[in-house]
Amino acid sequence: RNENQCSFMEYRTMKVVYRKYASLYFILGVDSDENELAVLEFIHHIVETLDQYFENVCELDIMFNIDRAHMILDETIANGQICESNRTRALAPIAMIEKAATK
Repeated sequence: RNENQCSFMEYRTMKVVYRKYASLYFILGVDSDENELAVLEFIHHIVETLDQYFENVCELDIMFNIDRAHMILDETIANGQICESNRTRALAPIAMIEKAATK
């Protein structure tokens, strides 16, 4: 799809919502009753959080630090629901681990 087309489509019983940021593609499959714009906002939130942690996140940052990317997602999502929308709080456990590792 080109940039002028919408960023979500229905596939079988699910909705596929995606967004491209620079060279990164974020693709989520959600229930058909989920709000597409809220999912796009969530993708934006994840990108901003990753950007805050990695400072201009790119695919190499995620590839070589997949554990940290997973930790950020785990702090943000629990049981398929958004549980933390504050970027500072989502990044706090990683900061504590890095602080303990430098001692």
